[in-house]
Amino acid sequence: MLNGVQGMVGDSALVTKAIRGEHHPGRVRARGEEWFAIPLDPDESIIEGTNVVVADVQRGLLVVYATDS
Repeated sequence: MLNGVQGMVGDSALVTKAIRGEHHPGRVRARGEEWFAIPLDPDESIIEGTNVVVADVQRGLLVVYATDS
């Protein structure tokens, strides 16, 4: 079992500030805290209020994808 940020892979989160591609991180609420996040697909935008899943962690950013994708 992974601890810390790497242990968040597979967790659900809620987008609290729109994610507008790889170079424009947004914010998500996961485990009761706010985190910067980028999309798994570098060209994807994910709007505020979308439920996402944490796919990876890169350079301290959560890499997420929408659960309806």
